[in-house]
Amino acid sequence: MKTPDYKEITFTYHSHQTKDRAMWWRARLKFPKGATQETVLELSIDDGLGRAVASGVLELAGREIKIAEGRGELTFADFIAGKHATALWLHRPGMPSIPGALTFA
Repeated sequence: MKTPDYKEITFTYHSHQTKDRAMWWRARLKFPKGATQETVLELSIDDGLGRAVASGVLELAGREIKIAEGRGELTFADFIAGKHATALWLHRPGMPSIPGALTFA
């Protein structure tokens, strides 16, 4: 598995909406040009107010990705291995867990 050599790809995930925008989240997973199985993919995540998520765990692609200061990472191989996993949740300390979904914009 490899991404095109000429194009960066970004997947964007959004949380389900709640009354409190601070509980919303948006995650972006970047696949750089020419990414291969060994490539580490960068994940950025912010809340509904545009602030970086300070800490938490994002369930994505069958993995629990540790989030610190709005950042996390996983390998392309791990992403592909979990491509059929459906759980997508952000767990933050002191807040309810919020599910999300892949979006197309």
